[in-house]
Amino acid sequence: MYELNMSLAIFGFAAILIALLSGLIKRSVVSEPILAMTIGIFAGPYGAGLLDIAKWGDPMVILEQAARLTLAIGLMGIALRLDRDSVRLLLRPVSLLLILGMLGMWLLSSGIALVFGLPLLSALLLGAIVTPTDPVVASSVVTGKFAQKYLPLRVRDGLSYESGANDGLAYLFVMLPILAMSHPPAETTQKWLLDVLVVGVLLATAIGVLVGFAAAKLLSAADRRGLVANQSMLGYTVAFSLFTLGAAKLVHSDALIAVFAAGLTFNLCSDRSEEHEEENIQEAVSKLFTLPMFVLFGLSLPFSEWSGIGWPLVILVVALLLFRRLPVLAALMPLIGRSFNRADIAFLGWFGPIGIAAIYYATLAHKHTHDPMFWHITSAVVFASILVHGVSAASFTRLHRKHAGAAPDRTKPLDSDA
Repeated sequence: MYELNMSLAIFGFAAILIALLSGLIKRSVVSEPILAMTIGIFAGPYGAGLLDIAKWGDPMVILEQAARLTLAIGLMGIALRLDRDSVRLLLRPVSLLLILGMLGMWLLSSGIALVFGLPLLSALLLGAIVTPTDPVVASSVVTGKFAQKYLPLRVRDGLSYESGANDGLAYLFVMLPILAMSHPPAETTQKWLLDVLVVGVLLATAIGVLVGFAAAKLLSAADRRGLVANQSMLGYTVAFSLFTLGAAKLVHSDALIAVFAAGLTFNLCSDRSEEHEEENIQEAVSKLFTLPMFVLFGLSLPFSEWSGIGWPLVILVVALLLFRRLPVLAALMPLIGRSFNRADIAFLGWFGPIGIAAIYYATLAHKHTHDPMFWHITSAVVFASILVHGVSAASFTRLHRKHAGAAPDRTKPLDSDA
């Protein structure tokens, strides 16, 4: 009972503190994830010793389920805040980022891991784990009045759109080496095509579209008939995101894809009034669900194991942060240059944070391989990404505004919102 009450007090304290300082945080070098993670570190076994996640049960299981829930709520908030024009105008460049961009980031990250001596399949798995751009950490960069002032809508929605979609699609990359570790090549191919691609991704997308469409039409019909006393967008969408999360998991589909598809379909099909603003929805979701996850991550950091690995881990983390994403986006410039200019590409190339999605996939890898290495390395990469991307967010955002230049032709209609 002590652990429960103390955890509630610490999670609540983190949310209250960040709510009180939210305006200052957006303009400073200390991001919300950094502050929440620091509170977790201070409260954990390497700090004041107030909480020990190992006493709650298997830390990997706890982190997996907490990350899954947090991502589901976060992905729903992101899908709802996307501008409908952005969804249409950014479809082509985001599709290229999801297909060629994810493939490039996976191969580059895996190559870096190979250089540091990991076996091929382990390197491919680690590369897949750190491939997705984290939507929750990215939200701290692209939401709020500060971001609206300095970043054009094409950049804010472009990063949100990509990060929301690639979280679930990373499942394709993660499961391939996992299957290859325990099955012969022919069986690996068969299981990947049927269980991962068809059931995991395609069925999940279909479930999400169906649930999102039904949720939008049911809400509209109930509202027209006066059955809805007070249309609470947050409560309704959180409820159907949880329904989608559970339903997709019951049929062994990728729940993250299903939730994002449901939210995006709801966004496009619903008759939302303008009073449901992005900031109100996203800030409420962030305070209630995502901040405790960063506190939990801070509680779980394996400092002793990091120390045992030593300098090779530091160099590996730095290499991944520098070379995982930016070279890929630079190479894609000829293909997406009509939607994003050079300043946009530089910003998007740097701000591809690694966060809760990587935590989730690292715990998934641990469950299948029972190798703690994936958690030890991934947690270090996530820790560094939260720090580096959080500290650089405000200054790089101002720098983008200074060198933004003219809006590209394809996304010029979005520029009026910047």
